[in-house]
Amino acid sequence: MDDYRLEEAVPAVEEYCALRIAAGMRPRSPEAAAIGLPATLYGATIRFGPDLVAMGRVVGDGGLNFTVVDIAVHPDHQRRGLGRRVMTSLMTRLRAEGPPSAYVDLIADGGSPALYAEFGFEFTAPASVAMAINL
Repeated sequence: MDDYRLEEAVPAVEEYCALRIAAGMRPRSPEAAAIGLPATLYGATIRFGPDLVAMGRVVGDGGLNFTVVDIAVHPDHQRRGLGRRVMTSLMTRLRAEGPPSAYVDLIADGGSPALYAEFGFEFTAPASVAMAINL
């Protein structure tokens, strides 16, 4: 693990787009990433040498609502606890800086509910229903 470097940072547009694709997530356009990434409230990245191998972000209004997004680990670096390290970094910031009544949610592409449960996340159904639309 010594070769992995965790940083509180947001990745560059090109590497963000590339890691999403490598991790099997829905591609995002560079144009959209260039607009969205600077609006990140908290970001965490892990690098292996110069390469981005894991990332995650928190977006939201900074007071009432926060959403954990873009948790991704490159397939060549999975099963090494990198997703957990990213989540720990993000949740540490949220718990330190987020108001006590804030609502924090996430929608995971394809999985890892056990990982998110370690941080206190619970399924919301049937009390609430998650809905989404892709433009």
